Amino acid sequence: MCGSKAFSSFSSVLFSLLVLTGGSENGGRVKRIRSHSDAVAREPAQALDAPEPEAPSVPAPPAFLSPSVKEYLELGMAIPGKPGTDYPVLGAVPYTNFYCDEQAFPGFFADMETRCQAWHYCDIDGRQASFLCPNGTVFSQGVASCDWWFNVKCALSPALYPLNARLYRRRKPNKPKAHRMIDKTLIETIFL
Repeated sequence: MCGSKAFSSFSSVLFSLLVLTGGSENGGRVKRIRSHSDAVAREPAQALDAPEPEAPSVPAPPAFLSPSVKEYLELGMAIPGKPGTDYPVLGAVPYTNFYCDEQAFPGFFADMETRCQAWHYCDIDGRQASFLCPNGTVFSQGVASCDWWFNVKCALSPALYPLNARLYRRRKPNKPKAHRMIDKTLIETIFL
Protein backbone atom coordinates (compact mmCIF):
# COMPACT_ATOMS: atom_id res chain seq x y z
CA MET A 1 0.00 0.00 0.00
CA CYS A 2 2.81 2.36 0.83
CA GLY A 3 4.51 1.44 -2.47
CA SER A 4 1.40 2.24 -4.51
CA LYS A 5 1.12 5.69 -2.88
CA ALA A 6 4.75 6.40 -3.66
CA PHE A 7 4.31 5.22 -7.27
CA SER A 8 1.20 7.39 -7.75
CA SER A 9 3.00 10.42 -6.27
CA PHE A 10 6.01 9.79 -8.51
CA SER A 11 3.85 9.40 -11.60
CA SER A 12 1.91 12.60 -10.84
CA VAL A 13 5.18 14.53 -10.42
CA LEU A 14 6.54 13.06 -13.67
CA PHE A 15 3.33 13.94 -15.50
CA SER A 16 3.50 17.53 -14.15
CA LEU A 17 7.08 17.87 -15.39
CA LEU A 18 6.12 16.65 -18.84
CA VAL A 19 3.25 19.12 -19.00
CA LEU A 20 5.46 22.03 -17.87
CA THR A 21 8.27 21.25 -20.31
CA GLY A 22 5.92 20.64 -23.20
CA GLY A 23 6.90 17.00 -23.59
CA SER A 24 10.29 17.68 -25.13
CA GLU A 25 13.19 15.43 -24.36
CA ASN A 26 15.78 18.14 -23.70
CA GLY A 27 13.56 20.02 -21.27
CA GLY A 28 13.86 23.31 -23.21
CA ARG A 29 10.97 25.55 -24.15
CA VAL A 30 9.41 25.26 -27.56
CA LYS A 31 8.58 28.45 -29.41
CA ARG A 32 5.09 28.31 -30.85
CA ILE A 33 4.06 30.35 -33.86
CA ARG A 34 0.99 32.47 -33.48
CA SER A 35 -1.71 31.42 -35.82
CA HIS A 36 -3.35 34.82 -36.30
CA SER A 37 -0.23 36.80 -37.38
CA ASP A 38 2.14 35.23 -39.85
CA ALA A 39 4.22 38.40 -40.26
CA VAL A 40 5.26 38.39 -36.60
CA ALA A 41 6.49 34.81 -36.73
CA ARG A 42 9.16 35.48 -39.35
CA GLU A 43 12.39 37.02 -38.15
CA PRO A 44 13.64 39.97 -40.20
CA ALA A 45 16.89 39.53 -42.06
CA GLN A 46 19.76 41.16 -40.21
CA ALA A 47 23.34 41.79 -41.10
CA LEU A 48 25.01 41.27 -37.73
CA ASP A 49 28.50 42.12 -38.95
CA ALA A 50 27.46 45.38 -40.63
CA PRO A 51 28.66 48.58 -38.94
CA GLU A 52 26.06 50.55 -37.09
CA PRO A 53 24.81 53.56 -39.01
CA GLU A 54 26.06 56.87 -37.66
CA ALA A 55 23.46 59.23 -36.32
CA PRO A 56 23.31 62.37 -38.44
CA SER A 57 24.76 65.35 -36.60
CA VAL A 58 21.85 67.62 -35.88
CA PRO A 59 22.39 70.93 -34.11
CA ALA A 60 20.72 71.40 -30.76
CA PRO A 61 17.13 72.52 -31.11
CA PRO A 62 16.54 76.22 -30.59
CA ALA A 63 14.32 75.52 -27.58
CA PHE A 64 17.06 73.56 -25.76
CA LEU A 65 16.59 73.87 -22.00
CA SER A 66 19.46 73.95 -19.56
CA PRO A 67 19.06 72.05 -16.26
CA SER A 68 18.49 75.29 -14.35
CA VAL A 69 15.68 76.28 -16.74
CA LYS A 70 14.13 72.82 -16.40
CA GLU A 71 14.26 73.18 -12.60
CA TYR A 72 12.66 76.61 -12.88
CA LEU A 73 9.81 75.18 -14.97
CA GLU A 74 9.31 72.25 -12.60
CA LEU A 75 9.10 74.71 -9.73
CA GLY A 76 6.26 76.45 -11.54
CA MET A 77 4.40 73.15 -11.79
CA ALA A 78 4.88 72.29 -8.11
CA ILE A 79 3.91 75.64 -6.56
CA PRO A 80 0.79 77.56 -7.57
CA GLY A 81 1.57 80.75 -9.46
CA LYS A 82 4.29 81.80 -11.84
CA PRO A 83 7.87 81.85 -10.49
CA GLY A 84 9.46 85.26 -10.72
CA THR A 85 6.11 86.96 -11.30
CA ASP A 86 3.84 85.90 -8.45
CA TYR A 87 6.67 85.12 -6.04
CA PRO A 88 10.42 85.82 -6.02
CA VAL A 89 12.91 83.11 -6.93
CA LEU A 90 16.26 83.90 -5.32
CA GLY A 91 19.19 81.54 -4.90
CA ALA A 92 21.15 83.64 -2.40
CA VAL A 93 20.55 86.60 -0.13
CA PRO A 94 21.27 89.71 -2.21
CA TYR A 95 22.78 92.92 -0.89
CA THR A 96 20.02 95.39 -0.12
CA ASN A 97 19.64 98.74 1.61
CA PHE A 98 18.24 97.21 4.79
CA TYR A 99 20.24 98.12 7.90
CA CYS A 100 19.47 97.16 11.48
CA ASP A 101 20.76 100.54 12.67
CA GLU A 102 17.69 102.16 11.11
CA GLN A 103 15.21 100.01 13.03
CA ALA A 104 13.71 101.16 16.31
CA PHE A 105 13.52 97.66 17.80
CA PRO A 106 15.64 94.52 17.54
CA GLY A 107 13.96 91.48 16.02
CA PHE A 108 12.91 89.95 12.71
CA PHE A 109 12.34 92.05 9.59
CA ALA A 110 11.12 91.23 6.08
CA ASP A 111 13.23 92.78 3.33
CA MET A 112 10.99 94.76 1.00
CA GLU A 113 13.61 94.94 -1.78
CA THR A 114 13.50 91.15 -2.21
CA ARG A 115 9.69 91.08 -2.13
CA CYS A 116 9.95 89.56 1.36
CA GLN A 117 11.84 86.41 0.34
CA ALA A 118 14.85 87.59 2.34
CA TRP A 119 14.57 88.49 6.01
CA HIS A 120 16.94 89.86 8.61
CA TYR A 121 17.46 89.26 12.29
CA CYS A 122 18.65 92.33 14.17
CA ASP A 123 20.31 91.54 17.49
CA ILE A 124 20.06 93.73 20.59
CA ASP A 125 23.65 94.81 20.02
CA GLY A 126 22.93 95.93 16.44
CA ARG A 127 24.36 92.90 14.66
CA GLN A 128 22.53 91.74 11.55
CA ALA A 129 22.05 88.23 10.17
CA SER A 130 20.30 87.76 6.81
CA PHE A 131 18.39 84.70 5.66
CA LEU A 132 16.39 83.54 2.66
CA CYS A 133 13.01 81.80 2.61
CA PRO A 134 12.74 78.80 0.26
CA ASN A 135 11.42 79.44 -3.24
CA GLY A 136 7.65 79.74 -3.22
CA THR A 137 7.62 81.15 0.30
CA VAL A 138 8.11 84.66 1.67
CA PHE A 139 8.67 86.06 5.15
CA SER A 140 5.47 86.81 7.04
CA GLN A 141 6.12 89.73 9.37
CA GLY A 142 2.98 88.96 11.39
CA VAL A 143 4.13 85.52 12.53
CA ALA A 144 7.90 85.99 11.96
CA SER A 145 8.33 82.91 9.76
CA CYS A 146 8.32 81.87 6.11
CA ASP A 147 4.90 81.12 4.65
CA TRP A 148 3.48 80.40 1.18
CA TRP A 149 3.55 83.50 -1.01
CA PHE A 150 -0.23 83.57 -1.42
CA ASN A 151 -0.73 83.79 2.38
CA VAL A 152 1.45 86.89 2.84
CA LYS A 153 0.89 90.54 1.90
CA CYS A 154 4.46 91.76 1.63
CA ALA A 155 3.44 95.41 1.26
CA LEU A 156 2.07 95.40 4.84
CA SER A 157 5.36 94.26 6.40
CA PRO A 158 6.78 97.71 7.30
CA ALA A 159 3.58 98.51 9.18
CA LEU A 160 4.12 95.33 11.24
CA TYR A 161 7.76 96.05 12.16
CA PRO A 162 6.70 97.44 15.60
CA LEU A 163 5.54 93.92 16.55
CA ASN A 164 9.21 93.28 17.32
CA ALA A 165 8.87 95.50 20.40
CA ARG A 166 7.14 92.63 22.21
CA LEU A 167 10.24 90.41 21.87
CA TYR A 168 12.54 92.26 24.26
CA ARG A 169 10.12 94.73 25.89
CA ARG A 170 12.60 97.56 25.56
CA ARG A 171 13.96 99.83 22.91
CA LYS A 172 17.32 99.25 21.37
CA PRO A 173 20.10 101.34 22.97
CA ASN A 174 20.93 104.50 21.08
CA LYS A 175 24.53 103.57 20.43
CA PRO A 176 25.51 99.91 20.23
CA LYS A 177 28.49 98.91 22.34
CA ALA A 178 31.58 97.50 20.69
CA HIS A 179 31.81 93.72 20.82
CA ARG A 180 34.51 91.84 22.68
CA MET A 181 36.09 94.98 24.02
CA ILE A 182 38.08 94.58 27.21
CA ASP A 183 38.38 97.71 29.30
CA LYS A 184 39.35 98.50 32.88
CA THR A 185 35.82 98.19 34.29
CA LEU A 186 35.31 94.77 32.70
CA ILE A 187 38.57 93.46 34.12
CA GLU A 188 37.76 94.86 37.56
CA THR A 189 34.31 93.26 37.62
CA ILE A 190 35.48 89.87 36.38
CA PHE A 191 38.73 89.50 38.32
CA LEU A 192 37.99 90.66 41.83
